[in-house]
Amino acid sequence: MVKVMNYLTLGKILKTRGLDGTMKVFSSTEFASIRYKKGNTLSLFNEKSNERIEVTVKNYSYSKGFDYVLFEEIDKIELAEKYIGFLIQIDREKIPPLEDGYYFHSDLIGLTVFEGEEKIGIVKDVEEFSSVKSLRIKMNNGKSLLLPFIEVFIKKIDLKEKRIDVKLIAGMR
Repeated sequence: MVKVMNYLTLGKILKTRGLDGTMKVFSSTEFASIRYKKGNTLSLFNEKSNERIEVTVKNYSYSKGFDYVLFEEIDKIELAEKYIGFLIQIDREKIPPLEDGYYFHSDLIGLTVFEGEEKIGIVKDVEEFSSVKSLRIKMNNGKSLLLPFIEVFIKKIDLKEKRIDVKLIAGMR
């Protein structure tokens, strides 16, 4: 039996920094210092070609809203440039489960959104702003709704049923 790997995307490589192969990363993880810890094994993945390579974190730093990661296997700028645009991913089996009430963004995308028994749309993205996370919902009426990810609006999330129950206020539709 072949084991199918399930990956979680941590970020995307934007460009290189310096001659040693350090990569500037736009991260989509709130746990960057844990995920990019020295010695962790990650994958670099090209969505277009399905190319994947395993890499080991050598160094990590954060500056001005971006993560900077150096991998043991990529030790000069010429090698690093090949991976610009690649996703950085981790095998989900290497991640401990999240506490109740916490969700991976990738688990929320694609869930059907209901208000009562009415299906109102599908989650297309999770967007982060300085004050709050929000769900980008493609509504059945064709509009897009940015719904703050707070208890006032989000009533229940059921990953098994692929469903989110919400309570909207006047003007949101």
